[in-house]
Amino acid sequence: MFQINKIAKDVLATLLRFPVPIISAVLAFAFIVIEIHWNTNTGADKKDFTYIKLFLECVSGISYFIAVDFYSEAKKIEWSTKTGLYILGFCIMGMHYYSITPGMFDSEPVFVSRYLIFISCFHLLVSCLAFYQKSEIQNFWQFNYFLFIKLLTALAYTATLFAGLGSALLAIDKLFKVDLDPNYYTDLFLFILLIVNTIIFLYFIPKSFDVFAARQSFKKSIRIFVQYILLPIVAVYFIIIYLYLFQIIISNTIPSGWVCIPVLIFSMVGILAYLLIYPIRLDENNRIIYIFSKYFFYILLPLLSLYFIAIIKRILPYGITEDRYLVLMLGVWLFIISIYIIISKVDNIIVIPVSLFLILFISAIGPWGMFQLSVQNQVRRLELLLKKNHLLVDNKLVTPAKDFKIPEANANSIRSILNYLNKRGEIKQIQSWLNESEQKILADAIINNELNAVNAIFTNINITQQTEYEHLKFTPNRRFLYEIPIASHTNSLLVSFDNKAEGVYKAAWLDSNLCIFKQNDTLVNHPIIPFIDFLKKWSLRTDSIESKKNPLDAKVTIIAADPYKEYSLHNDSLTLSTEQYKIYINLIEFTRKDSALHLNQVQGLLLYHEN
Repeated sequence: MFQINKIAKDVLATLLRFPVPIISAVLAFAFIVIEIHWNTNTGADKKDFTYIKLFLECVSGISYFIAVDFYSEAKKIEWSTKTGLYILGFCIMGMHYYSITPGMFDSEPVFVSRYLIFISCFHLLVSCLAFYQKSEIQNFWQFNYFLFIKLLTALAYTATLFAGLGSALLAIDKLFKVDLDPNYYTDLFLFILLIVNTIIFLYFIPKSFDVFAARQSFKKSIRIFVQYILLPIVAVYFIIIYLYLFQIIISNTIPSGWVCIPVLIFSMVGILAYLLIYPIRLDENNRIIYIFSKYFFYILLPLLSLYFIAIIKRILPYGITEDRYLVLMLGVWLFIISIYIIISKVDNIIVIPVSLFLILFISAIGPWGMFQLSVQNQVRRLELLLKKNHLLVDNKLVTPAKDFKIPEANANSIRSILNYLNKRGEIKQIQSWLNESEQKILADAIINNELNAVNAIFTNINITQQTEYEHLKFTPNRRFLYEIPIASHTNSLLVSFDNKAEGVYKAAWLDSNLCIFKQNDTLVNHPIIPFIDFLKKWSLRTDSIESKKNPLDAKVTIIAADPYKEYSLHNDSLTLSTEQYKIYINLIEFTRKDSALHLNQVQGLLLYHEN
């Protein structure tokens, strides 16, 4: 009991000691739960990802506010300074929130790049903000080693806790037939990961940062981890990349752009190993570690030449994008660090996270940053392509002669750049090239986040991107066979129909009506526009990826993703009826291009009361 009381008091002390990062974790959990359970703003024309963006900013805030708290305790700064840093963090996250456009959540990796840079900067602040002076190298290493171990410990506790409580929920569900919503497991996981994991990690932080000034013995476990886990990985990548380097030298070919990825992995794993073994890097008794520490950065330099050739080869023909810019700047950072470690007599490892933070921070802001520079580069490419094809004259978009045909490669590049600009919320960059009517089209496109509307500006010059067809298929949870849930009468006719199969009874979609024919006689002429509108609404749903309860009770289940979407609806949703007939649809399939629907197939049962 005493131990439990002590833990409870320590947890309470942790909550009072680090209230802001813990509140940020709680808010992150609240916003993602709202998004999962209660956000009904799911139409394609209304989706703004508000709660997802708030969730991501709060997750970032956890790291930022932890860094501020560590800095304030390590440097014993005044409360006013600490409050100012809190406010600065709120402002930074607020600006980042408003910089995210809905288009960034599409398949393009731009949002991932933006967010990873953002949160990586905050994690680097946690690493170096408490100890950053040249005289604090030992403190810095011991502090970061402590954080590394305690983070792994907290994650182990988190995983164990989720496994135990998740299994308990599953047992309750199966034994007592509670029929729990699967999202409850997601809620439990997020609660433990965001809130509990944050509290456990902060619980381990010592009350005084002075403990990191005392020299501690090097852990044998670290040496074993580096020597038998990390260094073999480095060796494998070393062999692969150097063999590739010799191959392209012998064959006199240009390296593939893909080579940047293994070089980055090799570099990052090697630098992590170097940081972990820093205190014993010069110990010649550990021969493998000594050789690695002495020669790793020399080995890295030739690979960086391969790296730069590959990325520049990609940038020259296709221009700068965020990812290419980031890859280039990481290469610059690796080169700077390698040269520094080689020529430095101090080997100040604090330089590594601090320089990486500066590179990422500088790359992410201002007109020289990856986002603005990439946009301007692509706008210039678009301008050159339009001028090259005589589509931009005196900085105004013009319509060419009818027999003029743009080369397909140029047309594809123009489409790609339009798509690029639209997803970054920068399509307004082309506004000065348009006349008044086209500017209105552009304004509507920006409001609705619709690339198709932007492409409409270019219809007359034959570079409009062809809209992909979307295939929609709707079926009931249980097919209607002959167990029709209504009474049939002697003068009732129960038949199956299909608009494709040959037979006596056929269906067709004519003049916005679903018609069912018996040979040449029309049995049913049912208005179908309201029904189609109903199906359209379901086809825009994105929050019902899985049935939330028993599939037979679910309103809709999305079975397949784009571009072939299959929906399983509740049986009642696919029943059309009047006093004279009932139509039970077993399958209705459309092809949608923009907002227009074309009926591909409809089949089902007709219960018809003959007069």
